[in-house]
This record gives sequence, structure tokens and C-alpha cells, in this order.
Amino acid sequence: MSQLTAPPEAAGSAALSKLSVSIRGKLQFMDYLVRAAVADVERFQDEPDPGTRIFIKQLVEMHTANLRQESQHMQAIGELCDLLEAQVQSPDGGFPAGDPS
Repeated sequence: MSQLTAPPEAAGSAALSKLSVSIRGKLQFMDYLVRAAVADVERFQDEPDPGTRIFIKQLVEMHTANLRQESQHMQAIGELCDLLEAQVQSPDGGFPAGDPS
């Protein structure tokens, strides 16, 4: 069923589901980047070899560049908040007709 033919609550629910999956994926990727960057900084500080330090520094720079880019694309969180608020602001309180609980 397309969003055009689905009832409004079904279309909103599908959008909510899609956004939440997208956000969870982005957050998992960002978690990986943070952990990798921190671990590489620790490796950098403990590494005596200058050549290896250069390589590790490049890894940290790559992780931080990716983190900066990903953090700029997090407007999806605002969209998710809008959808969540819309779900609870519906006139029927978000309950199907005849089911107040």
C-alpha cells in the first residue's frame, strides 16, 4: 500500500519506522567512528615509531572527517521528533476508534 492510498496513521507509522531505522543506523556508524577514533588516539600516543604514528594520525583524521560529515546529516532526528509529536497530537489521542486504552 503506498503512502498516498494508506490511511494517515499508517503513512505516519511507515515514515516513523523508516526514519527510526535510518537514525539507528547512523548512530551505530557514529558510535563505531567515535570508538575507532578514541582507540587510534590511544595507539598514536603509545606508538614510538614515527612512520606508524603518521599512519595512525591519518586514521584519526579520517574518522574525525567522517564524524563531522555524519553529524551534519542528522536533521533526521528533527524529522523524527516532528513525527513523534504528530503521533501524540492527533485528535483521537493516537488510539484506534473504540479503543481508548
